[in-house]
Amino acid sequence: MKKKHIIVLAILTLTAIGGFTAFRSFTGGESAAPASAGSGRGGMGGPVPVEVAEVGLRQMVEVREFTGTVAASYTYVISAKIPGRLMNINKRIGDPVRANEIVGNIDRTHFRNVLDEVQAQIRVSEASLEEARAQLAHTERELGRTQGLVDKGIAAQAELDGLQTQLETQRSRYQLAKAQIEQRQILLNQAQTSYDYTQVRAPERGLVAQRHVDGGTLMSVGMPILTVVGLDTVFVELAVTERDYQKLSPGKMAVVTTDAIPGRTFEGVVHRMAPFFQAASRTAVVEIALRNRDHLLKPGMFARINITLSEEDAARAVPATALIERDGRYSVFVVSDSATAKRVPVEVGIKDDGYAQILSPADLDGPIVTLGQHLLRDGSRVVIPARS
Repeated sequence: MKKKHIIVLAILTLTAIGGFTAFRSFTGGESAAPASAGSGRGGMGGPVPVEVAEVGLRQMVEVREFTGTVAASYTYVISAKIPGRLMNINKRIGDPVRANEIVGNIDRTHFRNVLDEVQAQIRVSEASLEEARAQLAHTERELGRTQGLVDKGIAAQAELDGLQTQLETQRSRYQLAKAQIEQRQILLNQAQTSYDYTQVRAPERGLVAQRHVDGGTLMSVGMPILTVVGLDTVFVELAVTERDYQKLSPGKMAVVTTDAIPGRTFEGVVHRMAPFFQAASRTAVVEIALRNRDHLLKPGMFARINITLSEEDAARAVPATALIERDGRYSVFVVSDSATAKRVPVEVGIKDDGYAQILSPADLDGPIVTLGQHLLRDGSRVVIPARS
């Protein structure tokens, strides 16, 4: 039994040795040379098949899409400027309002009475002023007559002194009557203003966005009545990064689309740019102004904005598939006359329609690898398959 086990073990050992020898023979054995440093990652260390393209000149346009929110050109609240009961309000949500249009009325009974009273006081003051003017003129005439009599020795000096004192008194009364009229004119203006405020008016044209009260409400000063928005022109507010901010300027054209109005585009311009960046997001707010004649764009809508940041008529460009990006830097593989690939760092500008602008190096020339570069190292041998 023991001898049988020894025979079986010997057979297994010989089988293992034979299999290992066959494997070594198939793989080339230990004497096979390692792949050269200049070979690619392709099998057996041979040249790597790649596709290439030449650096060419083409028109390049850099268009960036942003997202933003539509905002009204202005929003204001019509509020009560005087206390009183709101008698009526003739506007509802969505109604248009014109500049200086009357949109409601506050009970004017009290303010009409105050206005009438002040007007009556002014009439009394004007009568007092006329009386003071007449007395002053009479006293001046008497003083002149008495002065002539004193000069002739007919009248006493004491009589003349009395008239002079009376004249100064009449002048003071006249000035007091004038001051009273000026004071009551101010009261009249205030009463007239309060009376005018009983008619609630819209200062600017727009659309009613919110109605805060109804007729019959007892109003206090500053209590809101209507909120009005201006939609003839709207603004789209968007946040841009530091890099894009440098390429924008007021007057640059923008094309705006919204999900709410599919198939419709709106043309606008960069209107204003914030002079600072938000610390949390590192972005700055930019406003796009758009004419909104049909009032289709509403405040709060989500919008997409396409802005042409830069444009080149004859840019040096390569297919974007040739770019290799590592750690935020770009490079390409250039095939030399000796069919080896050299890795060249490049600075990329505009990307447009599958192509990338090469800003530097200025002397970049030769076939650029566009397919297969992920198998290459600097100095790898390549082969360019013939095109049928």
